[in-house]
Amino acid sequence: MKFGTYQFSRREKILLVLLAVVVGIIFFNYVVLGQQLPAYRELRGRLKAGQARLAAARQAASSAADLAQKADQARAAWEAARLHLGFTLRGTAPFLEAAQPRDRSLQVLAFRPLPVEKRDPFRVYPYEVTVSGPYPALQDYISQLESLPAMTAIRNLKILARQGNVGTVEGSFIIDLYDLGEDNPVPGAIALFPAGRVDGFTPPAGAVAAGDGAKGAGASPGQGEAAGSSPASPSTAVTPGSVPVKPAPAVNPGTNPPPGPVLPSPAGGGQAPQYTFPRQVKGRLVAGPAFKEPPAGAGDVWLEELRVLRNVGPFYVLERPAALAGMNLGRSIGVNLSKGQVKAELKVDLRGRYTRLQGYAGIDDNFANSSGKVKVTIFADGRQLYQGEIRPGDYPQYLDLPLFLVQQLTFSLEWQAGGIGDYDQLLATLASLHFSPAD
Repeated sequence: MKFGTYQFSRREKILLVLLAVVVGIIFFNYVVLGQQLPAYRELRGRLKAGQARLAAARQAASSAADLAQKADQARAAWEAARLHLGFTLRGTAPFLEAAQPRDRSLQVLAFRPLPVEKRDPFRVYPYEVTVSGPYPALQDYISQLESLPAMTAIRNLKILARQGNVGTVEGSFIIDLYDLGEDNPVPGAIALFPAGRVDGFTPPAGAVAAGDGAKGAGASPGQGEAAGSSPASPSTAVTPGSVPVKPAPAVNPGTNPPPGPVLPSPAGGGQAPQYTFPRQVKGRLVAGPAFKEPPAGAGDVWLEELRVLRNVGPFYVLERPAALAGMNLGRSIGVNLSKGQVKAELKVDLRGRYTRLQGYAGIDDNFANSSGKVKVTIFADGRQLYQGEIRPGDYPQYLDLPLFLVQQLTFSLEWQAGGIGDYDQLLATLASLHFSPAD
């Protein structure tokens, strides 16, 4: 190798090659390994992450329709649960009014609000409650709170006997009120529990019954004429505030059986279903008139004015006021029960238009010597709203139940052996039962 006039020796040539190799190694290490390789690795890592995100996005896009369907189902299930549980106590003022004990023997010692909590998706209003009174009254109060038309939960329940006062206990607990918030589409109209009554039978003040099933002028739901009033013939005109129907004579159901059921006329042939109660006329049941919607703004609606969706028994309109524990109550719907006819069921259509049910359930006095009793269960859209037991000769059960947003109301009556008696037949009666419409 010759560079110009200079001739490189073999040793110099080897040194030049080694120098070139060293320079190449230094360049590769500094430029490629020091700068390009990290950039390549970073770019490769970003590419892998982008590919992973793209795969996840493709998977999410493929399941978007299924997720949307599940979201719609979840919203529908939540709405159904909200309506079923009855979230109607919006805010705290209606709740405080509804939480007053209906048993006046129970004394509220403390009702202190605690800090509001946020438990998604609810706001929770806790209240610390201390009450004192008879143990049965405390039991009834807890049942009252648990039956409010809202979602409530009772916790930290403690019951102690009060020293020096036999039969009186002191209970303390925390009740949580779950509120949906201000965006709740449900209006704030609430059917609240009564503030208290003198006894379980005395009707509210100012209440009268309409005699003979007719809604007389000035008549309002509730109390009828006391037993012992002068009876009138069936043809006597109705006078508001009285029951002008002659009570039916006492009969022995064993020799004079109750009237048989009337089969409804089949639909078709230009004849529409009646959707009403059959009527009792001269001891026989005849089909009722065609159903008509109650006029708007007419106030409370009677049971027999509602659309009947199911009538197993059948339940029918009595041609006279029901005689219940010595009192005559108009607007009476009855059903005959016995060992041979153990169960009866009535379903009426409310369509969410009413907020409260009031009236009585009892056994007609003409069957006071029956050996049977009746278990009454009331369901609101499949949810049990009330259960009680009525016996011959007892005061009737006074019903005062919240119905806000209820679509269908079902009365289930069951005959049960009640003890001694002359016969097993009886006439179970729903008397002066009326429904208060929503404002």
